[in-house]
Amino acid sequence: MSAFNTAKSIFLAIICAGCNAAFANEELRFRVLLDDDEIGFHSFRVANEGSRQIVDISADFAVTFLAIPVYSYEHRNREVYSKGCLDEIASSTDDNGDRFAVNGTSEGGVFSLTTQDAQRQIEAPCVMSFAYWNADFLKQSRLLNAQNGEYLPVSVDYNGMETLQIGEQTVPAKRYSVRNLEKEIDITVWYSEDAGKWLSLESRVSDGKIIRYLPVEARMVAQADIPAAVRAERRSRNK
Repeated sequence: MSAFNTAKSIFLAIICAGCNAAFANEELRFRVLLDDDEIGFHSFRVANEGSRQIVDISADFAVTFLAIPVYSYEHRNREVYSKGCLDEIASSTDDNGDRFAVNGTSEGGVFSLTTQDAQRQIEAPCVMSFAYWNADFLKQSRLLNAQNGEYLPVSVDYNGMETLQIGEQTVPAKRYSVRNLEKEIDITVWYSEDAGKWLSLESRVSDGKIIRYLPVEARMVAQADIPAAVRAERRSRNK
């Protein structure tokens, strides 16, 4: 697969996006890596206004191949939640020149959506997006794609406890998988054991590369720190 197609598959896997701890005013900011190469940032700013949570989301990615820019991505999104359910969404996306817009509001158990292509309604008692910042999204059987307005069925599995290295700290974390086989979405997310805070995300994109989210305070692993066997496996996988 070309570098361009690799880049195009990135956001199909993770944003198609955004801890209970984040319901206080907080900003979650992540480095985004494609294999070992940093390609940008993804941030989630959560603010309380009475009974509502207002979430401002921004993502900026740039992928190069042999030092030549091959892909860029810019996403801006505001989501308003009330009692854990999506009340409003307004997003705009520039996916390497392809532009998308999603606007929606909830009223009387119906979520009305307008995209650049169509208008439609979702009849559901509680709509959520791929809101990684709020671990309650894992309880949903369908999730809203904030980029294009698709309302996708998902399967969620709890994979048990793992230990993550977050900066200088070793943190016990709960691991979950979120999947939609038709759209080739296969996401792994980790949350802290105690407060349910979102810690990290990982997804394998279509040509076997790995996209990873690391908190900005976490030290990036240098290539020399990666075991030789892991480096060899990655090289063979990418041939």
